[in-house]
Amino acid sequence: MKEPEASPNGPDAGDVYQVLEPAVAPAAAAMGVSATLIGRENGSPAVVAARPARPGLLVRLWAAIRPVAPETPAPAADGAALPPGAGRKKTRSIREELPAWAVSAVVHVTVFAALATATLTPGITETLVRTIDSAPFDPRLGREQSEELVHILAEPAALERDQAVGPLSTTMVAGGMPGVGGGLGTGSGPPSATPALAGRGRGTAGGIGEGSLPSVKVGSRLSPVALLPTTPTRDLSGGGGIGGDVTRETGSIGEALDQLAAEILRQLALSKLTVIWLFDESGSMRDDQQAIKEKFDRVASELKLNLDEDRRSSGALNHVILGFGARFDVILGKPTTDIDQIGRAIDRLPIDETGIENTMGAIQRAISEYGRLVSKERRLMIVLVTDESGDDGSLVEEARQMAVSKGVPIYVIGRQSLFGYDRAHLLYVDPVTKDHYWPAIRRGPETAAPECLQWDGLHERWDEQPSGFAPYELARLVRDTGGIYFLLPSEENMRVRQREKAYSMKTLKEYVPDYRSRWDYFKQRSASELRTALAEVIEITKGFGYRRHFPIDLAELEPAMLAEVPVVRQRLEQLVALEARLRSLAKAREREPDRRWQAHYDLILAQIVAYQIKAYEYLACFDEMVARARQGKLVPSKMPVKDQLVVEWVLNHSTETKAPPQETEKKRAEAERLLKEVIARHPNTPWADLAQDELNRGFSVSWGEWHASPQYQERAKLVPKY
Repeated sequence: MKEPEASPNGPDAGDVYQVLEPAVAPAAAAMGVSATLIGRENGSPAVVAARPARPGLLVRLWAAIRPVAPETPAPAADGAALPPGAGRKKTRSIREELPAWAVSAVVHVTVFAALATATLTPGITETLVRTIDSAPFDPRLGREQSEELVHILAEPAALERDQAVGPLSTTMVAGGMPGVGGGLGTGSGPPSATPALAGRGRGTAGGIGEGSLPSVKVGSRLSPVALLPTTPTRDLSGGGGIGGDVTRETGSIGEALDQLAAEILRQLALSKLTVIWLFDESGSMRDDQQAIKEKFDRVASELKLNLDEDRRSSGALNHVILGFGARFDVILGKPTTDIDQIGRAIDRLPIDETGIENTMGAIQRAISEYGRLVSKERRLMIVLVTDESGDDGSLVEEARQMAVSKGVPIYVIGRQSLFGYDRAHLLYVDPVTKDHYWPAIRRGPETAAPECLQWDGLHERWDEQPSGFAPYELARLVRDTGGIYFLLPSEENMRVRQREKAYSMKTLKEYVPDYRSRWDYFKQRSASELRTALAEVIEITKGFGYRRHFPIDLAELEPAMLAEVPVVRQRLEQLVALEARLRSLAKAREREPDRRWQAHYDLILAQIVAYQIKAYEYLACFDEMVARARQGKLVPSKMPVKDQLVVEWVLNHSTETKAPPQETEKKRAEAERLLKEVIARHPNTPWADLAQDELNRGFSVSWGEWHASPQYQERAKLVPKY
């Protein structure tokens, strides 16, 4: 039955009224809905907003927030900052006005004059190092100060709606995820405020004893060495090549061990060898540890067949077993040739429950303690077994320097990094309440800083798209020490999204990340207008995200949705301005020599266009929900039960269009065109797969139900850290 239209001259009997709290009136006015103070009830002011039930709650919203054409950047709402360069008039610098030879002459005369008068004192180098900002972040973007938190409430988008995320909290409104703070940062993120590695000895006494190992202090500081220019790569493994192999495709752990046996034999042809097996002790590694133990006979058999009796008896090859998490564990500290003893040592690896992986500190500790064995007759080799990138990535340059100085190649049996993102999610089911949680493990990104958007138009990224490459810090160690990173594409039992994919290195050879030091990386990035702009877009949108959980009670639902309207309006205006900025760089994209950055531009532009539609659809979903609620048709399948069941509405991605077609059809067609262009330009790559994801999940938003126990937030403290 069609409801009567509202009278143009004011409210009449056919209009629908909703009493709002006075605090909601500004939000209603910002949305274009009239709000009138009509008196007081019981001494309190009452606000009545006249809203016809037809055509809907957001009847005037589209006109109020319709974006301008991309050629004319819209001003940011409420003083929001626009991207640098938007709307500015370009001025010519002195360097552009003067001839090139004049500028060169002035610069050289100035430099030579300074050198002529300068006197190097013994302390000048130390002073210069102290004045360097040691944070591995772009100084123009500011230093990340947020504490690193474990994302135990982040809901992977692949799950069913009734298994979504925890109850709404105040932090969710701004960040899109409950109970989560801080930013992504770069590389492995900001340094963890974790304790220094301390030895915890066990195993054999005598020789290099576990109990006698001195502690190596690895603090949570940022490394000044991390910003020093890198030296040319060296092949320390005797193969005569340049650098290590960071993209070795491996089908399984058994295959990786086969190749590793060949590497050990190649090293033994040059000298005696001590292999340091360094195991990540996190709970998520138990499967990999057991697989290595079960298949270790591959290494043993190969070595027995190819190592003569004299060299075996002389201990030419021996092994050490170490473990690490927040602490450093010496499991089998005295080098041994007994293969059975090695298997038993792997069984003794403890489970680290802190969720912290001090990978770089563990590598430093291992080299510091066993580096004394290095001589003309014996060399060291580290085999790192891990499924994460580590929490102390800021110390990568110290670890690299120690390995290079001692000639220690580093081999890694690990997983692919996530594409432009740092976290993968595991699934944990509470044994008592049966609630679902998603603790995160750090696995990326594959670059020195994130080069992809950190949100998906609705919330923080949960796509877990593999990159085809190793995490940046580990790849840098492998490349510069002459080791190998064995990429394991196999699925993991605990992962929420089983999405490992082996990309062809033949295809990805044009998209290899920059593995130089962060100092050099940022220097080169800042010299490019295109790369700088893309980095700024990523930083600006990092905090974007919309509220997703809403109460089922209509009296609470409408005010909550009205409060979100100004946020969405501001985001939409910012997205329009960002699109204009990116389109102005189309020629710079064509001049960009790196295929990887071309792909980044193509994908980010397509996403920015698609996410404008997502903003419209988000508000249209509000409209539809309120209309159905007023008609009594918005009823959850389960009603909340006091002290037993919490029920909320949750918004998710959808392919079902809700916004008026005339408002989005042109933009939708453009978004589809741009995303399909990414797939065509960069086939069989992570860029193409992520673009296809955008198309598959749709540009719209729909609602579902979220059920949980009242103890959901409290019991989140009991979720294991991996």
